Amino acid sequence: MKEKLQTYGKAMLIPISLVAIGGLLLGIGGALTSEVTATSLGLEWASYSHSLFYNAFMVVKGLGDVIFKNLGILYATGVAFSLARKEQGWAAFSSAVAYLSMLTTLSILLKNHGYSPDSTTIAYFVSQGMPPIEATKASALFTTELGYFTYRTGVFGGLAIGFSVAAIHARFYNTKLPAALAFFSGTRTVPILALLAGGAAGVFFFLCWPFIGGMLGNFAGFVHSAGLLGTFVYRATNEVLIPFGMHPLLSLPIRWTQLGGTAVVDGVIVSGTSAIQMAQLASAEPGKLLVRAFMGGNAIINFAIYPAIALAMYHTTRKENKKKVAALLISVVVSTVVFGITEPILFTFLFIAPWLYFLVFAPLAASGEVLSEFFQVSIYQGNIKDWIPFILRPEKLNIWPFLWLFPLYFIAAYVIFRTLITRFNIKTPGREDVSDDEEIRLYTKQDYNEKIKKDAAAETLAQGIIAALGGRENIVEVDNCISRLRIILANAELMAPDAHWKNNLKAMGIVRIGTNGVQIVYGPDVCSIAVDVREKLGLS
Repeated sequence: MKEKLQTYGKAMLIPISLVAIGGLLLGIGGALTSEVTATSLGLEWASYSHSLFYNAFMVVKGLGDVIFKNLGILYATGVAFSLARKEQGWAAFSSAVAYLSMLTTLSILLKNHGYSPDSTTIAYFVSQGMPPIEATKASALFTTELGYFTYRTGVFGGLAIGFSVAAIHARFYNTKLPAALAFFSGTRTVPILALLAGGAAGVFFFLCWPFIGGMLGNFAGFVHSAGLLGTFVYRATNEVLIPFGMHPLLSLPIRWTQLGGTAVVDGVIVSGTSAIQMAQLASAEPGKLLVRAFMGGNAIINFAIYPAIALAMYHTTRKENKKKVAALLISVVVSTVVFGITEPILFTFLFIAPWLYFLVFAPLAASGEVLSEFFQVSIYQGNIKDWIPFILRPEKLNIWPFLWLFPLYFIAAYVIFRTLITRFNIKTPGREDVSDDEEIRLYTKQDYNEKIKKDAAAETLAQGIIAALGGRENIVEVDNCISRLRIILANAELMAPDAHWKNNLKAMGIVRIGTNGVQIVYGPDVCSIAVDVREKLGLS
């Protein structure tokens, strides 16, 4: 079961690879097509708004909108592609067919039952005597997507189609039909069945989405009514799930569906905390970004807690190892602050003292999210890379509370972790009992390459990984997320010990999922490593 959840979590991450560039384009385009920005730069709005530059930045903004206005079909195709083990192109194509079939079916059924864009607006429902709040909830069920008037199934609809088509593809991609129907056999069977499955999904959502959508709206209302307690539980749970690679199952629905609530931005209903923030970023209106987006805590983690933990690790290391540990931790802190890559420190504690992560770090991080919300922090994500498009729209932000939250959490985390490291003699880097010729480091690609040069008999990294997994016959599935190889094995007992991975194969850490699932942490190099491994296995 855990292996399945790991696979689903990984599949749900695929479309998010476009969100970062989409946000950057949306931020740049939104900033440079705003009258407020143009005026602050000394430009005359009447002439600038008709200039070539204005039109160019409108196009840039539109390219960002492509991502955030089409997440449904992106999830449908991305999930099907990710879950298919063979003929992935056919799986993605079939998923697109199924998604369009679902939209078409919904559009026809809604029209036949008297629904239209004009009869499902907030104003229309209010004119029929419905209270404004109820009218907003009712109108939020509907949207126009890819030219079809339909229910706002969004990411949920995309996931339903993606998972369904992946199951159809796995069962029928190599179907053999009689000679008279041979043209439709094999992979061609899948889009035909996907067309029918999309129609069936359309019927299902037509019958059930008012209940499902209403239930999601009520859940969002419950989370909202739970206030700061709900915020604490969300962040703590998310941090606990991260080591197991299952956090997308919690965070993505909150960020991109009705589970994160709905808001009206420029007259358009938007669902999900991140989707709302992106719409607000693109809006010409000067209002702040959504405060309760569970984002401020990310910045406290990356800019305060993890750097403080790194400093605590440095100050508790042996005197003779301080220079080595300092060089190691500086690069880790820079990657955390700039790119949000936290795995090196995270997995150091997970493997040395797991209780520090689950019982100390996770509650501390959750309290940071609570205070961010309490002090009305308005920001997107928590690293410099993701802040770039939002810094271009300073009128959207409220980050002044960070002036005291960062120092507060830096001091608290430093004192807590330094005290615990020394009190319980936790063997963080530089505190281990090592010989003079052993290295103190978190492994990088450069480190590995140097090691290869020193040991000509060593295998290549990809070959070493395959061998350490018990050989190609023992490997059922290989994939990756942002920082980890995600593996399903036939027999996990054939896998090499964790020490072999860290000492010889550059791994930052290993997480075992269920009976035969494993995740190997490689950080930002994981994409190229995964490609090499799949090529060696003939899975590319």
